[in-house]
Amino acid sequence: MSHRNVVALVLSYFFVGVAIADARVPQSQPVAVIEITVTAETRPVPQAQVVVSGKTAQTDANGRLTLQVAPGPIEITVVKEGFNPVTVTATAVAGQSQAIPIPLERQTAIEEHVTVSATRTDKRIEDQPMRVEVLDAEEIEEKQLMTPGDIVMMLNEMGGLRVQATSPSLGAASVRVQGMRGRYTRFLSDGLPLFGADVGGLGLLQIPPTDLGQVEVIKGVASALYGAGALGGVVDLISRRPGKDPAREALINRTSRGGTDAVLFAAQPLSDHWSATLLTGGHWQ
Repeated sequence: MSHRNVVALVLSYFFVGVAIADARVPQSQPVAVIEITVTAETRPVPQAQVVVSGKTAQTDANGRLTLQVAPGPIEITVVKEGFNPVTVTATAVAGQSQAIPIPLERQTAIEEHVTVSATRTDKRIEDQPMRVEVLDAEEIEEKQLMTPGDIVMMLNEMGGLRVQATSPSLGAASVRVQGMRGRYTRFLSDGLPLFGADVGGLGLLQIPPTDLGQVEVIKGVASALYGAGALGGVVDLISRRPGKDPAREALINRTSRGGTDAVLFAAQPLSDHWSATLLTGGHWQ
């Protein structure tokens, strides 16, 4: 075989190999570009989770996200804490860039937290290791309109509590918790035993409820926290916290037997960190 024929044969094999290699190289498929903008009340929502075709990404600080997707119908789901999830559908066009604005709405559900301190630590009521019943400010205000001169009715209507008069002439009484004697019930003021060990003879229940913001009751043994005086239970009277604005309240109640109860409550903010409250009341027969 001549030298020219050998060169021609090699070149023919070369071109055939190139053709086969070109046939094995897949052609790139056309893609579409989508530009997602997530907003809430005309403001961008950063760090929002965006799910497109099973892939998850996050929006940037301006609430924007750019993705390349396959042409055709697509489903976009946006999830962000504090907002309602949103799912939208769109059609991506090959070789084109498409802007997709997605507005979010804030969740309307309000989660309420009740913080109690009768167990010496401020915790949510659902996280307490023992059962604590709470009388909130709304219920206290309701009982206050009935008997503004004392907290007897407020405690008497709680299950498992019974107010027993020890000296009707002085207005002294004790509180029985689940049948235990009154001396086994510990009374606290803002989590501290400021009323002493035996409150039955001091007329403690004659205090007006206007200054109360919350009442916490532990029904059962709490002597590990407050000593032998808490074998029956604990009643913690939480003071009303003054707000940012001054408050003035006066309540006068007159009974059918000619008795009159009057209570005055005043709260005044002094600075950003200090406030003052004043509570006074009286009973006339």
